[in-house]
Amino acid sequence: MRLGVRPVAIVGQDGGEPQETQVAIRQRVSSALLVGKLRGIAKQARDHTKHRVLVVDDSIVPRTAARAMLSSAPDLNLVGEAASGAEALRSVDSLKPDIVLMDVHMPEMDGPTTASALMAKYPDLKIIAWTVSESSDDLVRMMQAGCSGYVLKDVGPAELNRALLAALRSESPVPRRMIPDMLRRVAQSTPRSTPQPIPLTSREMQILRAVAKGHTTKRIAKDLGLAVSSVETHLRNLFKKLNAANRGEAVSSALRLGVITLSDL
Repeated sequence: MRLGVRPVAIVGQDGGEPQETQVAIRQRVSSALLVGKLRGIAKQARDHTKHRVLVVDDSIVPRTAARAMLSSAPDLNLVGEAASGAEALRSVDSLKPDIVLMDVHMPEMDGPTTASALMAKYPDLKIIAWTVSESSDDLVRMMQAGCSGYVLKDVGPAELNRALLAALRSESPVPRRMIPDMLRRVAQSTPRSTPQPIPLTSREMQILRAVAKGHTTKRIAKDLGLAVSSVETHLRNLFKKLNAANRGEAVSSALRLGVITLSDL
C-alpha cells in the first residue's frame, strides 16, 4: 500500500510563520500597495481634468461655504482661496485657475477693480461675481469689469455649480429675478438703434416678453399653456434670430434693436 505524501510547510528559522505564508502575505501587501498607487493616479487624473476654481472673498465664512459646496462637484476643483484683491492677483499668477468666484465688496481692491486688473492680464479668464447684493448697480459694474456672470450667496451647491459651468461655456449666468432691473439699466445707458425687422412670430414675442420679465421656462409654459419642450424650442429659435447665446443676450439684443421696449420689462 502506497503511503500518501503530505505537503510540508517549511517553518522559518525563528519559528515564525511558514515561508509559504510569508510569501503570500508579502504578495497581498504588494497588491494592496499597487491598488493604492493606481487609485491615487486615477484621482490625480480626475482632478487634472476638472476645471480649476479660485475663490476670492475677504470673509472666511463665504470661503468655507464655497469650499464645502465645491468639494463634491464632479467637474470642478477648488485650487485655492484669496482674502483680498491683491492676493487674488498673486493667486491667479501661481495657480492658473480656469474660473474665479469673486466677492463684489472687498476693502482696498473691490470686486470690479480686481476683475478689471485680472481681465487685462488674462483676457480668457472667466470671473463670476459672488455676493449677497441684489443691486443692479453692482451687477452692471461687475459685468462692465469683464465678469461672465453674477451669483448670489444664498444659492445651493447645484445652482453654484451650474453657474460656474455655464460661465465656462461662455454663457452669462445671472439670477433671473435681477434680469429686468439690469436690462433697464443697460437699456437706459445704451442708444437704441432704429427698429429692425426681426421676423418673430407672435408666440416668440410672447415668450421674449416673459423672458424679459425674468420668468422661468416652467412658468412660461404654464402661463401660455405649452409644454416645457415647446417653450425650449421657441427659445432656441429666438436665440438664433437675435444672434444670442442666452436669455440675457437675447433680451439685450431685442432692446437694442427696438423689438421690445422698457415697458416690456
